[in-house]
Amino acid sequence: MKTLLFCTSYLKDADAWQTRCQRWLDYYRNGPIKADRIVMIDDGSPYLPPAETIPTVPAGEDLSTHDATHCIVRFEENLGRQSMSCYPGWWRSFLHSVTIARALGANKIVHIESDAYTLSRRLTDFINDTRSGWHVMWAQRYALPETAIQIICRDQFDALERFRDTHPDMDFPDIAERLLPFTSVNRQFKGDRYSEFKRNRGIFRSRKFNALPIFQKDFFWEPIPHDADFATQVVKRQKVAFRDA
Repeated sequence: MKTLLFCTSYLKDADAWQTRCQRWLDYYRNGPIKADRIVMIDDGSPYLPPAETIPTVPAGEDLSTHDATHCIVRFEENLGRQSMSCYPGWWRSFLHSVTIARALGANKIVHIESDAYTLSRRLTDFINDTRSGWHVMWAQRYALPETAIQIICRDQFDALERFRDTHPDMDFPDIAERLLPFTSVNRQFKGDRYSEFKRNRGIFRSRKFNALPIFQKDFFWEPIPHDADFATQVVKRQKVAFRDA
């Protein structure tokens, strides 16, 4: 089964590349997800890494004519994000994945955002072994589907294209978690947006203390649990490690 692994991307500078996208690429290009191509679909970033690090291909080109195992597919115009529920740049990049998959003859699309990490063998085995359906994870604390990790098999490519074609202006009425026509929400895997969860700070729990440098230290934030299958919205201070068990 030929698999496309992709994330969406926006790089404002070299630091954004090194601390987020380079970190993601280093993790997955030799990691447990079996992928024939690894692609970052970019929303008109002002910064691009050197070509010798990763090549960049214009979004309008046929990726099948390029032999790079991993690359950036870049839209020239930045659409960006206007609000929490209005993010046309992400939508355009995400929906372009099926065009790339068709061009490459892929049987499966694996979408893992550039701040999301699969951490356990049981989850990566599920991703690698899945042959049908459109699967997302479950964000436990928020009680919402987690669309930062998705498996979209070939039998769902038509559904993805129909969804894309009904929104040509990239104007969506709600967030992706409530709109995408996925077929399965997989609650058996443990994971969440752990970077957002603070420890109990007792009398210092008020938000007014957040600006103090001491409360930015790792101790005051919940760590990624040792038995987590995945973590999303991972930030620089968080360490991630694959658990081969």
